[in-house]
Amino acid sequence: MKTHGLLLLLLLACPYGPLIAAEPASPGDSPHAQAIGLVMRTRADEIRRLDNAQRWWHDTQDRSWLAKRPVGPGVVDSTHYFEVNYAIDGKIVGSWSVNTRTEQVAAPGEPFRID
Repeated sequence: MKTHGLLLLLLLACPYGPLIAAEPASPGDSPHAQAIGLVMRTRADEIRRLDNAQRWWHDTQDRSWLAKRPVGPGVVDSTHYFEVNYAIDGKIVGSWSVNTRTEQVAAPGEPFRID
C-alpha cells in the first residue's frame, strides 16, 4: 500500500516538478536592470562627470534611473532595446540608448544599431 501511495504522489507531482524545482528570478535578472547596469559599468567616468562625484558622499539630492523600451512589440524587435535616463533631483542629466544583446551603449549623437 505504501508503494502505491508513493507512486501516486510521484505521478501527481511530476507535471509540477519543473515549477517546484525552478529557482525564482532575482530582481537583478530584470532586462531593465540589465540595461541600467550596462550603462553604469560602461559609462562610469561619464556618470561621475555628470554627477559631480566629489559631492556624492554628503549631498542630499535625489538620484534616479529610468529604463524603458522606446517602442512596443511590432515591426522592430525591442526585446533588448532600451532608453536609459539618469536624473538628479528630477532633472535628466544623462541619456543612453542600450542594446543588452550586443552590450552596446550610445549617448545621443553616437552611432547605435538595433539588431
